[in-house]
Amino acid sequence: MKKHLIRNLFAIGVLICFAFALPNFSKKEFNVVIDAAHGGKDYGAVYNDYMEKDIAAIIAKKIEVLNKDNKDVKIHFTRTGDEFVNLNERVETINKIKPDLVLSLHLNAARNPENTVSGMEIFIANESDQKEQSAQYAKQLTDKIGKDYNVVTKEAGFYMLKKAEAPALVFEMGFITSEKDRGYLTTEEGQDKLANLIANFITDIK
Repeated sequence: MKKHLIRNLFAIGVLICFAFALPNFSKKEFNVVIDAAHGGKDYGAVYNDYMEKDIAAIIAKKIEVLNKDNKDVKIHFTRTGDEFVNLNERVETINKIKPDLVLSLHLNAARNPENTVSGMEIFIANESDQKEQSAQYAKQLTDKIGKDYNVVTKEAGFYMLKKAEAPALVFEMGFITSEKDRGYLTTEEGQDKLANLIANFITDIK
């Protein structure tokens, strides 16, 4: 009886040690900060009644809704309402979260309203420890949306790109001054399509 008890206790001990020795194969949650540009008193680019701050927030919300069933990705925001948040506060939020990706959503505007320039631009930092990974994400985003939109990638010294301690993209989703771009930026169908492409991009890179 005593021998059986000792043998059983030994077997249990071996199983416990084995369980602790097993590697953890659970996937790390992929954290994304969506930075909806401007807000509050800062309208951003404006054309008639259309404001950059509103369109950026709408698309950011749509991305969150599309991601709600994705257990591997967690979406964070630098602002959740129509509020002014300065760049320092945005960067502080980003660096506190330490995300895997920062995606800052913006709209462009031509200085001359008669200018017909259109298209999307993706910016990465010209100098950053995260530049290589940011460039890779920029390429993957371009590959995802480039079949439907005209997209170019550029480097810039924007404050957020330089100060974010994470791979970061500034995504100029189109020109609010362009009739062509307003066709998708200001319609629900167009916003849904763009939000879907961005959400799929996030799913692909996680």
